[in-house]
Amino acid sequence: MVRIKSPQDAGAAILLIVIGLGGLWFGRDYERGTVSQMGPGYMPMLLSVGLVIFGGIIGLRAVTTDGPPIERGLWYPSALILLTVVLFAFLIETAGLAPATFAVAVLSAFASAQVRWKEALALGVGLAIFCVLVFVYGLRQPIPIFGGG
Repeated sequence: MVRIKSPQDAGAAILLIVIGLGGLWFGRDYERGTVSQMGPGYMPMLLSVGLVIFGGIIGLRAVTTDGPPIERGLWYPSALILLTVVLFAFLIETAGLAPATFAVAVLSAFASAQVRWKEALALGVGLAIFCVLVFVYGLRQPIPIFGGG
């Protein structure tokens, strides 16, 4: 019988393997192609296999190395982060990239108990500018900066 020595690693391994297998399952109908001519399913398949492999490695670590138990999580930070992801999906279409990124960064900062208003606002402004520079100007993505498209 295998004894789990690190419950946190075991939990992480299970999560990674389940997500990886889910990615393989949902991407099974996409054409994969080859390395030189990648199809739309090539990268999702590659990433999913990587998750399964990393999950296996972490799972081996869970049975060989002593580690801490899984601690009880807090519901508020998790719910706030999930809410901000949903908020981003709505705001990116209506308000544009800069306001959506700013709002998500500021709200997500409040998932921490040590948050300060000035730091949260600075993070929001900096991240919004960075995302506009990278995605709109650098990668030339057709994302409206302000207002819906």
